[in-house]
Amino acid sequence: MVFAEDIRRTILKLAEERGPEQTFAMSDVARAMDQKNWRELLDQVKFVANILIREGKIIARKSNGNSSFELSKPPITRQKS
Repeated sequence: MVFAEDIRRTILKLAEERGPEQTFAMSDVARAMDQKNWRELLDQVKFVANILIREGKIIARKSNGNSSFELSKPPITRQKS
């Protein structure tokens, strides 16, 4: 079972490792947590990511470089604020 706090830690860890200039996809977070069943985690990862965005912990960036306040649909990546 995957808990929201585990997802939160994984997102923040990836953001820290990649730095403010590099982005990562939610699938990267899910794969870091479970290589085999990562697709099953995507909805949970997106939910937690939206919380982190609202808290100002991370920034959503669309492929065109614009910021977004919430996850909508791909292509969106995240980076630490």
